[in-house]
Amino acid sequence: MISHQKIFLLAIAVLQASSTNAFTVNTPLNQNSIQSASRFSTNLFAEDEVSVPAIPTPQTFREAEVLGLRLMQEGQYEEALKVFQNGLKLPGSRTDIIRTKITSGPSPVGGSAGGTEGKVVQTLDEFEFQAAHYNIACANASLSKVNEACASLEQAFKYGFDNYATVRADPDLGAIHGSPEFENLMERYDSKKGFFGLFK
Repeated sequence: MISHQKIFLLAIAVLQASSTNAFTVNTPLNQNSIQSASRFSTNLFAEDEVSVPAIPTPQTFREAEVLGLRLMQEGQYEEALKVFQNGLKLPGSRTDIIRTKITSGPSPVGGSAGGTEGKVVQTLDEFEFQAAHYNIACANASLSKVNEACASLEQAFKYGFDNYATVRADPDLGAIHGSPEFENLMERYDSKKGFFGLFK
């Protein structure tokens, strides 16, 4: 059971913590004396010991995308850009088999060459490529890197992204809207098509 004296000492510690930058716990030298509580302090969290949590390392494209979007929301555009770029190298949602030619046969003394062996890998599908390049464009635009943003947007278009209304209205791309590079890019990809896209 906790005594009233211990509760009182805890309350003093909380009050001191709220009035200073560092959290302190007062531990009495003599359990019977409340006055001794103010004489002995232990600093648990000094200001210089507070560490910023490290950014987790994504293991898949989806994890990188989620982390990058969170960093974008927090205004950490440089970090988001790095995460999005790294996401292009991570496993995606598309299962693929990489086949390689076997250079030697089953005999350890040099049997006949032939056959292939396969390795199952997870790669990015076209939608993940679209999302990655679009997000890289948004991060670059937020960093006022017009040429890099337009180059990444063009990559997203080449992978099939064609929601041009979103591109023109996205506030994350606002820094490049109206730039000659952006307008030239949009004119090449978002030209008004005629009947079934055959005539301009």
